[in-house]
Amino acid sequence: MADPKQLLFIEEEGYVIDRVREILKGFPQFEITSANSGEEARELATNRAFDVVITDMYIRGVSGLELLHHAKEKNKEVVVIIITGADNVDVAAGALKEGAFDFVIKPPSLDRLANILKLVTLVNPAIGRKPSA
Repeated sequence: MADPKQLLFIEEEGYVIDRVREILKGFPQFEITSANSGEEARELATNRAFDVVITDMYIRGVSGLELLHHAKEKNKEVVVIIITGADNVDVAAGALKEGAFDFVIKPPSLDRLANILKLVTLVNPAIGRKPSA
């Protein structure tokens, strides 16, 4: 029986939260934990190991890069996906150099994010396993 994989979703903008939650419904292998403040996100990323982190590049009080580093300290194999505004593409590309798996431009394309998550489950079969009922 496979345990659900832990996914941390960090975002504070309502429309982005709704779009990403819509996508995540199609991935039953994930147990989703959400944070919508920098303080909450930092605490979760520092104290728990996650398999996947989807984070906005900028949350009040913390940067996506800081969260990426905290998440990697807890699980060096964590997959981090950055969500960023169109004017922050260079910053997101820098996040890839820091160890992010990929990035999505706001408003997030449902198909693009779903395809990234599908790729993650193919690249890492342990993440791709659905939990047994």
